[in-house]
Amino acid sequence: MPDPVTPTVTAAPVAKSTIGVKDLRIAKVLTDTTEGTTYDTVQKLAGAIEIGITSNNADPDVQYADDIEYDVLYPDPELTVTVKLADIPLEIQAMLRGHETDANGAIVKKATDRPDYYAVGFASEKSNHQMRYVWLYKCRAKFINENYGTKQGSTINRQEPSVEFAAIKRTSDEAYQYMADEDSVPTGGTAPTDAILDTVAEKSPK
Repeated sequence: MPDPVTPTVTAAPVAKSTIGVKDLRIAKVLTDTTEGTTYDTVQKLAGAIEIGITSNNADPDVQYADDIEYDVLYPDPELTVTVKLADIPLEIQAMLRGHETDANGAIVKKATDRPDYYAVGFASEKSNHQMRYVWLYKCRAKFINENYGTKQGSTINRQEPSVEFAAIKRTSDEAYQYMADEDSVPTGGTAPTDAILDTVAEKSPK
């Protein structure tokens, strides 16, 4: 009887929780066609407090035949990205939502305003002090939520606005998100650094 074969189990990758968020960036999508995607200069946004990424995708359409799952059609990915900030300056609101500004820096919101698409990037520190970097390639600002509250004597309640984006795939290559971990780099690869947020990051060739 042959000796039993001991199964080989691949070692688990490093698993560390994210504990922070910083270095929020946006970059306007200039073109996005089957020929490629181009972006404007990256713009820094200060005061990131929380960023949530939620999938809006429905279950795939499953066709059953011959008593099995015969064919599966997957919907295009669509994410909701919610960004809470210490403040959203008026000039940034105007950029994201396509509002007009006047000579004094005030913004005027109109029903006919149409937002442009932007890439959204940020960094998140993990519990081992290594960084995760994220870019969402094509996002449209849906609306900006604001709250205003009265002071209550010596108690001050901070009001923190948020902006919600719809994130979709690019036309050029159907990519919609890029993620890189500083502590998860294969042999021969290069660990990401903060410089990855200076331009919209793209996949490295193998």
